[in-house]
Amino acid sequence: MPSAKKIRKKVTRAVGSERLMRLRRASRENQTIDGFAVAVGAEWALLHRTMDGGFFDGHVAIRLDDIASVDRVSSFETSFARTQPEWPPAAPARAAELDLDTTSGMLASLLHPGELFGIERNKKYDAIWIGVPDELTRRWLYMWEVSPDASWHAQPSGYRLRTITMVRTNDHYQRGLTAIAGAPPVDPSSPPWGSFREPKK
Repeated sequence: MPSAKKIRKKVTRAVGSERLMRLRRASRENQTIDGFAVAVGAEWALLHRTMDGGFFDGHVAIRLDDIASVDRVSSFETSFARTQPEWPPAAPARAAELDLDTTSGMLASLLHPGELFGIERNKKYDAIWIGVPDELTRRWLYMWEVSPDASWHAQPSGYRLRTITMVRTNDHYQRGLTAIAGAPPVDPSSPPWGSFREPKK
């Protein structure tokens, strides 16, 4: 596997190149992510993701140390992506001050209240946890989760930041789930999103 330094260099070089890239994950040997690199920080990279055929499918933030290889995709899909309304690839318009240097900074700048996102974690099994952001502390992310049947959980769940390996936003699955799930719960005691406080007891 290429060194972390080489991986970071290849991803950085891809930013702004408008070349479709394929990232192979270190934690999931058989899983790849296609997309256009739009930003790189000290710990995270952000891709404007594509799905089969070259259709845009939201954004993905991935830990640099979870990238095993970076390759250029040589197919018609780059040409097709150029015909889509999302072209050219870019970071989310609302993430004006994107921070990819730390996990807490990435979450605070990429996620937005009331909008679904998904996280993957460094577990042996494949799973994605989907919900809306509730609260962020120095070490924990709290989120109101929504089940595959579009029902909201009764209480927010908390996950350690160091366990998060990937974050997905605004993909087709999340948009469909949003349409059915309805308005998310709100905890009036939670601070404004992106502000930090000590973990919940």
